[in-house]
Amino acid sequence: MYGFSLITIKDLEQIEYQGMFPGNQAKWISDWYKTFSKVENNIIGYSKKPYIITVHEGTRLVAIVPLLKLTRSYFGFFKVDFLEFLGQQWSGLGYDIIKLKPLHDSFSHEFTKWIKNNISYHFLFLKYLPGTSSFKQKFKLYRYAGAPYITCSAFADYEDFSKKVYSRKFREELRRTLRSISKSGHEMSTSVEEINESSLKHIRVIAESKIIDGKSFLYGNNQKESFHLKVYENFPSKVIFIRFNGKPVAYATEIDFNGKRIGVDASFNREFRKYGIGIHCIDEVIRNSFKEGTELVSFGLGLDSYKFRYCNKIEEFFMCFDFKLRLKSLLVLPYMYYRLRKTDKLVGEILDKEFNNQKKRVNHIPKKENKTKFKLENIAINDL
Repeated sequence: MYGFSLITIKDLEQIEYQGMFPGNQAKWISDWYKTFSKVENNIIGYSKKPYIITVHEGTRLVAIVPLLKLTRSYFGFFKVDFLEFLGQQWSGLGYDIIKLKPLHDSFSHEFTKWIKNNISYHFLFLKYLPGTSSFKQKFKLYRYAGAPYITCSAFADYEDFSKKVYSRKFREELRRTLRSISKSGHEMSTSVEEINESSLKHIRVIAESKIIDGKSFLYGNNQKESFHLKVYENFPSKVIFIRFNGKPVAYATEIDFNGKRIGVDASFNREFRKYGIGIHCIDEVIRNSFKEGTELVSFGLGLDSYKFRYCNKIEEFFMCFDFKLRLKSLLVLPYMYYRLRKTDKLVGEILDKEFNNQKKRVNHIPKKENKTKFKLENIAINDL
């Protein structure tokens, strides 16, 4: 049997461990809570309180589960309490139990029993779980997101990679837009730079053009910008710029973690959209990763269709939930099931489509036009 107890975030920072994801690291957890604890909305939540749960087997510390209790409001007055991974509410790159030792199959059952007896909530709702999570021993895992990635070590070099992974149509698009750039008189160059106040000035200007496409402007939100800057400080990070005649027109930021290069943020100046500077910027990230001998490049979690064009593999991430037998839980339960199943179906359709597209590229089968349109809505179930 396992023993469970609560510690503070400061206590967590004193423990030496290596989590599976950046969001499992004590500094990430601490910075996230300091940044967003006072932010109150229905996505990040209201009345937040951290529950850092330690797991012992005898006297040995074998696992840590950093959770956050928060409240969301529905119909203006109906309040529901959730227990979630601390940080999954925004900017998640994967979460799971922090395992210091292997766990028995009984862990998830014992853990659920303990939190039900010791923490007041309506729903346990966990997102960004890998398929290997110990929680699958007790809960049904619903498909939630995908992280396209490249195992660089599986290819001789960039040229070998691009021939085997990029579709013929995509390779031609890269060549065509390069010819268009050359004909226009723009001199294109690339640079790899540290993320500092100088490079951030260019990043902010370029990122703001996302608004034209109806996307959110990360650097227009003080808390979100502040947290991202802390991420860049805490992990080896860099930014790649595409420049026209010396002026930055596209960028991609990245961090390195556990031998993996992870894309964090990217954008391009919409004034130069027709030149495909966005796709060239991501292509340059891959080229540079091969030059530096990076083992694996991940483009982060999401369902953005452009990411799948560059990759030959997708890591799936899941969500799961549980509930207490309370009146509000039972009233919300049908809607919870509806949203989970809807998200699982939508994400499954998108990922299955991309898996099939990858097989076709590998087998050199001409891809038929797929007229099915998927609405890439915010499927994060933040409106539950």
